[in-house]
Amino acid sequence: MPSLEGSILLLEDDEEVGPVHFDRELQSLIHQPGFGGVRGIVFGKFQRASNMDPDTLTAIVESKRELDGMPIVASASFGHTTPQFTFPIGGYGSLRAGNGTVQLSIDVH
Repeated sequence: MPSLEGSILLLEDDEEVGPVHFDRELQSLIHQPGFGGVRGIVFGKFQRASNMDPDTLTAIVESKRELDGMPIVASASFGHTTPQFTFPIGGYGSLRAGNGTVQLSIDVH
């Protein structure tokens, strides 16, 4: 796994992953070496069949103390949903979130 230092993670899942499985996957990611260097997380939209609703996702994220104070954005238009946007792997960017606004910039790729 590449270094997570200073990274913004863009995470998505498919319809086969329900809330319980997603919770375990997120916890496993948190336990990876260097996770403390992650600077933000953007979750793509979940498919309806996943049974992941905003309240459930919020509860899962809030149960992870390692995520306290980290900028977290949900329901971004990427993943296995429509509309889809493909992000390049790697590169440099920034994430600003607060007061109901989100700005994700990919500066260098």
